Amino acid sequence: MSDKRTTIRSKSYLTGKIVYNHGACTLECVVRNLSETGAKLQVSEAVTVPGEFDLFLSHSDQRRVALRWRSGNEVGVEFLAVGGALKKSGRSMDELQRRIDDLEEENARLRALIEAALSPAAANTAQRKIA
Repeated sequence: MSDKRTTIRSKSYLTGKIVYNHGACTLECVVRNLSETGAKLQVSEAVTVPGEFDLFLSHSDQRRVALRWRSGNEVGVEFLAVGGALKKSGRSMDELQRRIDDLEEENARLRALIEAALSPAAANTAQRKIA
Protein backbone atom coordinates (compact mmCIF):
# COMPACT_ATOMS: atom_id res chain seq x y z
CA MET A 1 0.00 0.00 0.00
CA SER A 2 1.54 3.33 -0.98
CA ASP A 3 1.40 6.27 1.38
CA LYS A 4 -0.87 8.93 -0.16
CA ARG A 5 -1.39 11.01 2.99
CA THR A 6 -1.42 14.77 2.67
CA THR A 7 -1.23 15.47 6.41
CA ILE A 8 0.98 14.19 9.21
CA ARG A 9 -0.52 11.52 11.44
CA SER A 10 0.18 11.24 15.15
CA LYS A 11 0.45 7.84 16.82
CA SER A 12 -2.29 7.22 19.34
CA TYR A 13 -3.88 4.53 21.43
CA LEU A 14 -7.37 5.93 21.89
CA THR A 15 -10.54 3.96 22.41
CA GLY A 16 -13.10 4.61 19.71
CA LYS A 17 -16.56 3.47 18.75
CA ILE A 18 -17.86 2.79 15.24
CA VAL A 19 -21.58 3.55 15.00
CA TYR A 20 -23.74 2.76 11.98
CA ASN A 21 -27.22 1.63 10.92
CA HIS A 22 -28.79 4.74 12.51
CA GLY A 23 -27.11 3.97 15.85
CA ALA A 24 -28.42 0.40 16.02
CA CYS A 25 -24.96 -1.17 15.52
CA THR A 26 -21.73 -0.36 17.32
CA LEU A 27 -18.21 -1.75 17.22
CA GLU A 28 -15.34 -1.00 19.57
CA CYS A 29 -12.02 -0.02 17.98
CA VAL A 30 -8.61 1.37 18.84
CA VAL A 31 -7.43 4.51 17.06
CA ARG A 32 -3.79 3.76 16.17
CA ASN A 33 -3.00 7.06 14.46
CA LEU A 34 -4.84 10.27 13.79
CA SER A 35 -4.57 13.37 11.58
CA GLU A 36 -6.78 16.27 10.56
CA THR A 37 -8.07 14.29 7.58
CA GLY A 38 -8.28 10.68 8.75
CA ALA A 39 -7.26 7.85 11.03
CA LYS A 40 -6.10 4.26 11.19
CA LEU A 41 -8.33 2.05 13.31
CA GLN A 42 -7.74 -1.40 14.73
CA VAL A 43 -10.78 -3.68 14.74
CA SER A 44 -11.45 -7.39 15.04
CA GLU A 45 -10.72 -9.21 11.77
CA ALA A 46 -14.07 -10.98 12.13
CA VAL A 47 -16.21 -7.83 11.83
CA THR A 48 -17.51 -6.19 8.70
CA VAL A 49 -16.93 -2.45 8.67
CA PRO A 50 -19.44 -0.43 6.60
CA GLY A 51 -18.33 1.97 3.87
CA GLU A 52 -19.48 5.02 5.82
CA PHE A 53 -20.11 5.43 9.55
CA ASP A 54 -19.82 7.70 12.58
CA LEU A 55 -16.63 7.45 14.60
CA PHE A 56 -16.83 8.49 18.25
CA LEU A 57 -13.42 9.36 19.67
CA SER A 58 -14.85 10.72 22.93
CA HIS A 59 -18.21 11.92 24.21
CA SER A 60 -17.72 15.27 22.47
CA ASP A 61 -15.87 14.25 19.31
CA GLN A 62 -17.99 12.57 16.65
CA ARG A 63 -16.86 12.39 13.04
CA ARG A 64 -18.52 11.07 9.90
CA VAL A 65 -15.96 8.91 8.09
CA ALA A 66 -15.58 6.85 4.93
CA LEU A 67 -13.67 3.58 4.76
CA ARG A 68 -10.69 3.94 2.41
CA TRP A 69 -8.78 0.67 2.94
CA ARG A 70 -8.62 -2.48 5.01
CA SER A 71 -5.73 -4.84 5.76
CA GLY A 72 -6.39 -7.61 8.27
CA ASN A 73 -7.53 -6.00 11.49
CA GLU A 74 -6.64 -2.43 10.45
CA VAL A 75 -8.78 0.02 8.51
CA GLY A 76 -8.03 3.46 7.16
CA VAL A 77 -10.76 6.07 7.28
CA GLU A 78 -11.09 9.56 5.86
CA PHE A 79 -12.99 12.24 7.78
CA LEU A 80 -15.79 13.53 5.58
CA ALA A 81 -15.57 16.93 7.25
CA VAL A 82 -12.47 18.46 8.81
CA GLY A 83 -12.47 19.80 12.36
CA GLY A 84 -15.24 17.60 13.73
CA ALA A 85 -18.08 19.16 11.73
CA LEU A 86 -20.71 16.60 10.86
CA LYS A 87 -21.11 15.78 7.18
CA LYS A 88 -24.37 13.80 7.39
CA SER A 89 -26.46 16.82 6.58
CA GLY A 90 -23.74 18.82 4.88
CA ARG A 91 -24.00 21.45 7.61
CA SER A 92 -21.41 22.70 10.08
CA MET A 93 -21.93 22.44 13.83
CA ASP A 94 -22.73 26.18 14.00
CA GLU A 95 -25.40 25.77 11.32
CA LEU A 96 -26.85 22.77 13.14
CA GLN A 97 -26.95 24.68 16.44
CA ARG A 98 -28.74 27.62 14.77
CA ARG A 99 -31.25 25.16 13.27
CA ILE A 100 -31.83 23.58 16.70
CA ASP A 101 -32.39 27.04 18.22
CA ASP A 102 -34.87 27.93 15.45
CA LEU A 103 -36.76 24.66 15.95
CA GLU A 104 -36.92 25.18 19.72
CA GLU A 105 -38.41 28.66 19.16
CA GLU A 106 -40.95 27.24 16.71
CA ASN A 107 -41.80 24.48 19.19
CA ALA A 108 -42.45 27.06 21.93
CA ARG A 109 -44.72 29.08 19.58
CA LEU A 110 -46.68 25.96 18.62
CA ARG A 111 -47.10 24.94 22.27
CA ALA A 112 -48.45 28.40 23.05
CA LEU A 113 -50.91 28.17 20.15
CA ILE A 114 -52.10 24.73 21.27
CA GLU A 115 -52.50 25.92 24.85
CA ALA A 116 -54.49 28.96 23.71
CA ALA A 117 -56.67 26.83 21.45
CA LEU A 118 -57.40 24.34 24.20
CA SER A 119 -58.09 26.87 26.94
CA PRO A 120 -61.53 28.02 25.70
CA ALA A 121 -62.48 24.44 24.88
CA ALA A 122 -61.50 23.32 28.37
CA ALA A 123 -63.52 26.15 29.91
CA ASN A 124 -66.60 25.31 27.81
CA THR A 125 -66.34 21.62 28.68
CA ALA A 126 -66.11 22.42 32.39
CA GLN A 127 -69.17 24.72 32.20
CA ARG A 128 -71.21 22.02 30.42
CA LYS A 129 -70.37 19.47 33.11
CA ILE A 130 -71.59 21.85 35.83
CA ALA A 131 -74.89 22.57 34.04
